[in-house]
Amino acid sequence: MGSGEPLVLLHMGANPWSKWQPVLRHLADKFEIIAPTLAGWEGGNPLAGPITLDDLTRGVAEEMDRAGFQSAHIIGCSLGGLAALGVAREGRARSALAICPAGGSNQEQTQRLVKHFDMLNNLSLPQRLLVPVVLSSARMRRVALRAVLEDGGRISARQAIQIRRNSAKGDWANLLPGFSAFRLESTPEAPVPFMLAWGEKDRFTPMVHEQPLWLEAVPHAESHVLSGVGHLPMFDDPEQTGLLMRGWLDRQVAAAGITSGGQSD
Repeated sequence: MGSGEPLVLLHMGANPWSKWQPVLRHLADKFEIIAPTLAGWEGGNPLAGPITLDDLTRGVAEEMDRAGFQSAHIIGCSLGGLAALGVAREGRARSALAICPAGGSNQEQTQRLVKHFDMLNNLSLPQRLLVPVVLSSARMRRVALRAVLEDGGRISARQAIQIRRNSAKGDWANLLPGFSAFRLESTPEAPVPFMLAWGEKDRFTPMVHEQPLWLEAVPHAESHVLSGVGHLPMFDDPEQTGLLMRGWLDRQVAAAGITSGGQSD
């Protein structure tokens, strides 16, 4: 998709790549984009046990190899932000932008997130059948999606149903134990330009809980707050989010051109 510098978009826990559609118009004219499915989700690498950062990183690297990307700019949201860190640590990233990244929570906060996913994926059949009915109302979308969107009423019923259905397509028997056990380590370093972008209204991975450990992991990272948005800013405010992504990428491309004497690799 698109043409130009290689760009990898990494999805959040609610798969698939289509979550990036609201911002693609800001990117496709200058970047060749792939948006692989992360390990543990339908279409991604299967898991042999509880998921680890190595699993995420390896799956992305394999997709980059298939696309012919020796290196690429990496942008990930939530769990995809954590995967972006792994790719950067492996030396495969030209730059990395982690949007509302997961992984920096303390044990109490992590268990709350795990319980949220566990609840979503253990709805009874009658409850599952009622989901489309409930999400047909803008008022109910605001309530049902409050954990991930500042205002679920801004998106369509179809988009809301997709968010709910796609979040169920994971190997939760291995994902949830992996999430519970994960601890964000400060090493190895990620020696590339890095930005952490936080949702001002993010209730799922709030900046106040996540940022301290993330800044230990990438102390040189720039930080930016996306105003008025929740955990999925590409839905709450696709224009603000898309412009942030494009501005960050343009800066990295320009800097690489200056460093290499006018030619990026």
